[in-house]
Amino acid sequence: MSFIPGRAFLLALLAPLVLAVVALIEPSTVYPMLAADALIVCLAGVDLLLTTKAGVTVTRELAETLSIARPTVVTLKLQNVLKRKLRVRINDAIFLEASAEGLPIEVELEPKVVRYVTYRLTAMQRGPHVLGDHFVRYASPGGFWIRQLRIKASDRVRVFPDVQAVRHYEMLARQNRDHRASRLTKLRGGDTEFERLRDFLPDDEFRRIDWRASARRRKLTVREFQLEQNQNVVFLLDCGRMMTAEWDGLSALDYALNATLMLSHVAIRRGDQVGLVAFDERVTRLLKPRGGTSASNHIIQATYDLFPRMVESDYESAFRTLRLQVRKRTLVVLLTHAIDEQTARRIARLSRELLPQHLPLVVVLKDRALEARALTSVTGYEDLSIQAAAAEMLLWKDRLLREMQRAGVLVLDVLHNQLTGSLVSRYLEVKARGLI
Repeated sequence: MSFIPGRAFLLALLAPLVLAVVALIEPSTVYPMLAADALIVCLAGVDLLLTTKAGVTVTRELAETLSIARPTVVTLKLQNVLKRKLRVRINDAIFLEASAEGLPIEVELEPKVVRYVTYRLTAMQRGPHVLGDHFVRYASPGGFWIRQLRIKASDRVRVFPDVQAVRHYEMLARQNRDHRASRLTKLRGGDTEFERLRDFLPDDEFRRIDWRASARRRKLTVREFQLEQNQNVVFLLDCGRMMTAEWDGLSALDYALNATLMLSHVAIRRGDQVGLVAFDERVTRLLKPRGGTSASNHIIQATYDLFPRMVESDYESAFRTLRLQVRKRTLVVLLTHAIDEQTARRIARLSRELLPQHLPLVVVLKDRALEARALTSVTGYEDLSIQAAAAEMLLWKDRLLREMQRAGVLVLDVLHNQLTGSLVSRYLEVKARGLI
C-alpha cells in the first residue's frame, strides 16, 4: 500500500509558491504564505485519513489450461466497498513468457457495486506458470492523493500445445463440415467397408455419390467408407538443439507438438492407437501405443512441459527404444529439424532400418532463412558465396530426401506454418492407401 501525490495536491501547492515569490519583494506576505501552507497540509492530511481504508477488492477468473500462442480471456471481478464513486486503474502481474492485450484497465465503480472487466492473455511458452498480484490505483476524495494497492494473488496455469485447434477440429467433425484449412476430412477409406451416408462436399469424388440415396433425399449424398482401425501411430519427437529454432515466436518443438497433438486426436478418433518417444541426448518420455479418448489427453499431460535443449540428439537411442517397445507394424512419425548433412544421413539410415517391420515417415521442418538466402537476388561477391552455400545445402538435402523415398521411407518437407495440416493429410493418405 502506498500513496502518491495527486493532481489536486500539486495544483494547491502553486498558491504558496506564488506567495513565496511575492514575499521576496513584499515581506508582509510571509504570514499568508505560511497560512496557505498550513491549510494545504491540513486538507492533505484529512484527505489522507479518508483514504486509509482499502476501497477495492479484486478476484481473477480464467481457465487453468491455456493453449500456446492462443489468446484467452481473463476476467477480473472488481468490487467498490466504499460509499463513494471510484475511478479505478488496474494492472496485473503476468509471467514473462506472456503478453496481455487490454492492460491496464480503467473503469468507474459505483458505491458498493461489482463489475467485471476482461483482458486477453497470450502465453508463448508451454509449461506451468503463475499469474501474480493485482495493482490498483484510485484517487482520494479530495484528489490530493493517489492510493495504490497491491492485492495479493497467485493463479497457477498450465500452458499446453494448441489444444484449441483440436477442439475446433472436433466441433467441425461433429458438424460434418470440411476443414478446408488442413484438409482433415478429404480422404476416406477404400471401397471395402461401408460406414455411412452423408451430404456431398465440394472436395468429394463424384464416384462416391450414391444416386439412389440422392434421389430419395433430393440432395447429393455420398457413401463414406471406413478406414481400417486399431493400427499404431508412434511419434519420435526430437527435443535436441535443432528444435530450438524459432519462427513467429514459437520454437520448432512447439510446432512439432502442435502437429503431434492434432494428429493424435485425429488418429484416435479413427480408432487407431498412438504412442510417443521424446528424446534429446537420451530418451526422456516413453508412451506406449494406446487408444481411446484418454490417450490424447495422456499425450498432452506428458508433453506440455517438454522443452528443446542445447544438446545433440541421440537418434540411435530413440530408434532402439522404439524397436524394443513396439513390435506391431506401426506408422513411425519422426519430427525433426535436420540442418547438417551428417545428422540427416544418420536419420536416413535409421529410418531405412525400420523397413519393412514399420512404416517410417520423416517430417523435416524447412529452414525459411536458408531458402530465402538461396533464392534472393544478390550482387556482391560475398553475398554470392553465401547464396551458393545455401543452394548447395538445399541440393544435398533434396538428394537425401529423394534417396529415402526411393528406399520406401515416407518424407514430408514442410514449413512450420503448414506442418499440422500437411501431416494430418499425409496420415489420411497413408490410411486410405492401406500402407499400414
